Amino acid sequence: MQISNKNGKIITCLSTWKDAFIEVDNPKHWKPGRSAHSLALHFTRPSINGSKGIDVLSEYLGYLGFKNVLFDYAEIEHESRFDTFRGNGRIQDLMIWAKSGNRPLAICIEAKVDETFDKNVPDAYKERMIYSSKRPKSKTLDRLNYICKHYYKVEPNSSELNDIRYQLLYYLAGSITEAKKIDGVAFMPVFVYHTDSYNDQNGDNNKKDYETFIKSLNFSSIRVNDTIQMYKNKIDGVDVYSAYIEIEKNDY
Repeated sequence: MQISNKNGKIITCLSTWKDAFIEVDNPKHWKPGRSAHSLALHFTRPSINGSKGIDVLSEYLGYLGFKNVLFDYAEIEHESRFDTFRGNGRIQDLMIWAKSGNRPLAICIEAKVDETFDKNVPDAYKERMIYSSKRPKSKTLDRLNYICKHYYKVEPNSSELNDIRYQLLYYLAGSITEAKKIDGVAFMPVFVYHTDSYNDQNGDNNKKDYETFIKSLNFSSIRVNDTIQMYKNKIDGVDVYSAYIEIEKNDY
């Protein structure tokens, strides 16, 4: 599988991933023990299937019935535009285009160590209100209004969204868009890396935030075994699957 950044810079190892990442993102986000670096390690560490990261994806997709998956190509820091407003769309930490038989797969990976899923929606709304008052041409508030009304049928300052993290909502909107582009399935795995800097309390809070989000949109649970649980829903005509995948430091 070929991996590149949006400028076409090819990634073949950890060093070239770092170069490609810094070319399209803030260099301060590249730190050993944190999410970007850990994701790069996972997907550049060789294995029989290509990399340790691909091994995990193949395993989890297999649980969902997707066999003999062909991983075509991937892009780091890929922008998924889900509306027509100016400004930035959802940034996928790693976007992979794949196929299982004749079913296209849009695999949209969110990488975490113990970083939060950012603010809750009402707090994000307040922040955007202030930002928009200073920059009247900004569409950031329009974008938040759009996805809240689309997925929850309420305004973004609604108390119903007090426990919903806006990053997860953007993640969903961007991933559905990517699946629609290829008339395929969306898979949203959150890869959580237990590095030496992982904080247990922060990690537990993140998992609760993820599960609250999944429950709020009525995803069905797919219990694989005592330790692995996945989720499924059909949203905007797209089959959407998700999983919260915790990776121990000896496994990547």
